[in-house]
Amino acid sequence: MRLRRTSASSWRLRPARLPVQPKLTRTRSMRLDRTSFGKRLGSYAESISLPAQPVVEGRLLRMVGLTLEAEGLRAAMGSRCVVINDDSHHPVEVEAEVMGFSGGKVFLMPVGSVAGIAPGARVVPLADTGRLPMGMSMLGRVLDGAGRPLDGRSPIKAEDWVPMDGPTINPLKRDPISQPLDVGIRCINGLLTVGRGQRLGLFAGTGVGKSVLLGMMTRFTEADIIVVGLIGERGREVKEFIEHILGEEGLKRSVVVASPADDAPLMRLRAAMYCTRIAEYFRDKGKNVLLLMDSLTRFAQAQREIALAIGEP
Repeated sequence: MRLRRTSASSWRLRPARLPVQPKLTRTRSMRLDRTSFGKRLGSYAESISLPAQPVVEGRLLRMVGLTLEAEGLRAAMGSRCVVINDDSHHPVEVEAEVMGFSGGKVFLMPVGSVAGIAPGARVVPLADTGRLPMGMSMLGRVLDGAGRPLDGRSPIKAEDWVPMDGPTINPLKRDPISQPLDVGIRCINGLLTVGRGQRLGLFAGTGVGKSVLLGMMTRFTEADIIVVGLIGERGREVKEFIEHILGEEGLKRSVVVASPADDAPLMRLRAAMYCTRIAEYFRDKGKNVLLLMDSLTRFAQAQREIALAIGEP
């Protein structure tokens, strides 16, 4: 409103003129496309990263024999952890595996040497599940229980990564043992014929030629791939088996996994399981695989050492 003078002495009110607002016209560009809006909203939702769960670390309380005891750690059975000694002069990191727990305490078994580990060291759970490398580049190689090369050559080119524990086959889906396997030794083929898929134990005294017999099988068998596990053997015996008994001809189509007697019991256990996973991997590829392990007795001894260390009767 504003005042307007009508005469010399009188005034009257006159409404003010408001500005005219332009009319809004609906155009094609103003329409809401639900499909594109949903796609854009979905891309925004994918770009939002949720905060990672905090890693709960523990502290090392004590070490008795082969067992590490920690508290404040949240880790499941079979989980991999790393024990870190934060000493500025001698920092040490040791990989370990959870073997048991009681109340708020967790029992771990180291994979390697524990030299340099002190009370109060940090125990950090690892995010990965310890997958093992697999591939055709493993042929002719000598590896340890973690897939690391022992022959001084470059690391293997992994085509796949598989977990340590493989799936269990339904017993009703197993193929019957109906076809023989030529192991390359006539007396075994004729008198003790081995079938494809069969398990065979070789028992004999010390120094009578068990390893020599296994070496003959690796060189002359008709199997496509041979997996050899040298578990708990002496260091010189491992080298002797590879160079003299297995030979270059047998090594070409073989994968050797070695864990000598001076390795930790858990590493010997992993090496035996690694051999089994390698054989299963090539079996799933359609290959005929011969798995040889020398020796199963040392594998059982490693299992027993671990059981005694964590307090099993």
